[in-house]
Amino acid sequence: MTEINDTYIRERYGADLPQANVDKLRTAMQSYRDNHWWESDDPTQVAMYQIFEDILMVDFSKFHEGLEKLVGRPVFTHEMGMNVEGLREEARLGIKRLKNGIGTSEGYKEIAVRRSIKMLEDYCQRTGKQFLKVDLTEASDRDENGIDQSGYDGWMN
Repeated sequence: MTEINDTYIRERYGADLPQANVDKLRTAMQSYRDNHWWESDDPTQVAMYQIFEDILMVDFSKFHEGLEKLVGRPVFTHEMGMNVEGLREEARLGIKRLKNGIGTSEGYKEIAVRRSIKMLEDYCQRTGKQFLKVDLTEASDRDENGIDQSGYDGWMN
């Protein structure tokens, strides 16, 4: 098994990585002993561990992809800063579902997405930041295929 030391970390993450980050990575990696999950190509396996770490140990896109698979819904990046404990709880449930072979319902996904958007909207209101909200409720001018028949194409004149 590969020894986790400064050389290993700098080869993996870059020679110019600040020593404080090298120290944090080494401590975190050594705590897993022979389980080098951060070397895995499986995004779900990566997410099962990375979500519980305070330092990013893998490529963000791989972690994000795996987290969405793990919790069974889209995960917006603002949640990672504003709701990490909530995501960790969802991940714990996702790990249990995976172990038991259970999926995630469409209803759960919709509720979780709406809750995430509401969290961002509330944050923007509290901090005075702008929030663009798009209402996607079905328009009555749509035909049975969902095509807008109102004659308005959405473009400004």
